[in-house]
Amino acid sequence: MDRAKRYLLGNFENLFVLMTLLSTAVVNYLVPAKLAFLNFYFLPIILAGYYLGRRSAVLGALLCALMMSIYVVLFPEAFETSGRRGDVYTYIAAWAGFLILAGAVVGRLQEKLAEEVHTTAALNVELRHRQQDLTAANRTLKDYGDNLEARVRDRTEELEASKAAVEAMKTKVEDTLYATMDASVANLIIEGRLRTEKRNVAVMFSDLSGFTTYSEDRPPELVIRDLNRYLGEIEPIILAYRGHIDKYMGDGTMCEFGAPIDSEAYRLQAVLAALKMQERVAAGDYPWRMRIGISSGLAITGLIGARRQTYTAIGDVVNLASRLEKLAAPGRILIDRYTYEDVSRFIDAQKKRDLPLREIRDAERERQLEALHEQMTGGATDAERFYKIGQVHQELGEPVEALQYYERALRLDPAHVHFKVAYAEARMRLDSNGTISIKGKRKRVEAFEVVGLKDPLADREKIPEGFYNQYGHVSGRIQVPADLILPIEARDARIGHATTVAVLSYAIAEVLGFGDADRMDILRAGYLADIGMEIVPHHLLNRRGSLAGSEYEAIKKHPQAGERLLRTMGYQSEVVLGIIRSSHELMDGSGYPERLKGEAIPFGARIVVVADAYDALTSWRPYRDPLARDAALDEIGRSCARGVYDSRVVEALLKLLG
Repeated sequence: MDRAKRYLLGNFENLFVLMTLLSTAVVNYLVPAKLAFLNFYFLPIILAGYYLGRRSAVLGALLCALMMSIYVVLFPEAFETSGRRGDVYTYIAAWAGFLILAGAVVGRLQEKLAEEVHTTAALNVELRHRQQDLTAANRTLKDYGDNLEARVRDRTEELEASKAAVEAMKTKVEDTLYATMDASVANLIIEGRLRTEKRNVAVMFSDLSGFTTYSEDRPPELVIRDLNRYLGEIEPIILAYRGHIDKYMGDGTMCEFGAPIDSEAYRLQAVLAALKMQERVAAGDYPWRMRIGISSGLAITGLIGARRQTYTAIGDVVNLASRLEKLAAPGRILIDRYTYEDVSRFIDAQKKRDLPLREIRDAERERQLEALHEQMTGGATDAERFYKIGQVHQELGEPVEALQYYERALRLDPAHVHFKVAYAEARMRLDSNGTISIKGKRKRVEAFEVVGLKDPLADREKIPEGFYNQYGHVSGRIQVPADLILPIEARDARIGHATTVAVLSYAIAEVLGFGDADRMDILRAGYLADIGMEIVPHHLLNRRGSLAGSEYEAIKKHPQAGERLLRTMGYQSEVVLGIIRSSHELMDGSGYPERLKGEAIPFGARIVVVADAYDALTSWRPYRDPLARDAALDEIGRSCARGVYDSRVVEALLKLLG
């Protein structure tokens, strides 16, 4: 069977010609109606054109036409029809032409088809080859990719390990750096923004009275443990008030306020930090008491040291702070006049005796002076004490001060012989030294002992006495730690603002008929309303003049920041948080942060915003003086008429303070 198939395929053309000839002979000899069977020849010619090509089809058509032409000539009677013989010849000629044409056309079509098939086959072969190449390339690429991925993975693991090692080393370096240097200084060094310069600062020295005796009677590890506990309590206070811990000197500390980070209220921050430190030590059940000295003025600040550097301040202001600390009584705070004048609006302080400007050489005699000054009664019996004070000054080598007190003793008792002799001798010593006038250079400075914070409600220019008598006790019901708000208020010298706003808000709510629970919510919200001011950059606080658009946008974010901060601290009262969030919204929609209008603003927030406006207008700020109470109420009334405030709230405020 296979041999026959191969034979047929190999001799197909010859067999086709033979079959065509046999078919022609059969038709011509056996079929009477030969003209009718002429169309039969189209079939083999078309097949020839399809299978053998144009050339073979045309030759086959010519052969068929030639054979039929011979038959027509030899046997014309076999092709006779009712027409003329010429018609037969014409018919045969036309048939032959179409037969040849059919063979040529079909053959050409077959050739084109064969070319297309060949081309397609070649393309398929090429495509197959390319697919094979692509498959091989993909396999190679995959292998390379797998190899590259493995290398990348290995490299990534190495980099991660290196990164972890670097981060661990960075953490250790930072921890070590921060353990030996203030974080703000370290950051400024890293950023390259730390400069050596002259700047106004407040310097605070603190020391523990009785620590030496305590440490001599206890094991070293116990002493260090207690000292670290003490430092662990005062460090957060110093940092909260933006202080820079310069150095530890045994049980003593040195800090600067106003450097290296700028602050307009650096003196106030230093005194507040000192007060809170004393409170913490007093409440900490320690076997010692703290002395603190603070002075302020111009100092040189910057890094000192060659290989081991430290940020510090240098100058007379540093020396004076150290001397004030040494002269302070245990549990007390001494400040110089420059500091006192800047903080006296907020701090109660008592003027102490003049203290030595130079280094203290005889602390015992200084304590004698302190005791004698404390014994003063303001009467005639003070003559003897003035005399004794003059003697101590004479022993301290301060003839100008000695002469002053001898003179004061003589004024009280002009006949006293010892007073006369002492005054004459002091005068002679001054004359022999070339000092003619007692108005010469002083060797002592004024010192003030800090008593505590002033009550912000005790300002009668702002708060009438009747209001204070009725609502002054309300501040004790706030029940929010003052340490939460005081460091924020200290940044822009607004001490007492939160308390005043809270108490005013409570009183307004009572006048408007709010229940006790609602009044307490409003009280707490008024106290905490500006806690979000912590996010406002310090250079925008107390800015003189108007703020730029982007700067004002930063300030407008503080109500929402306060709400978020309180939520993180665990405050869950939605009423209080809602009042804080809307505490700067105004009735006409010009407030912030959401520009709420009218009744959309919580009523508690409408109360707080009026109380806040009143305290802001009647309080001193570094960039302006306060308004009188009547002028502030008039201003709020005008704003209310323009639709800024709720008229019911303003009427309640006028009823309370008008």
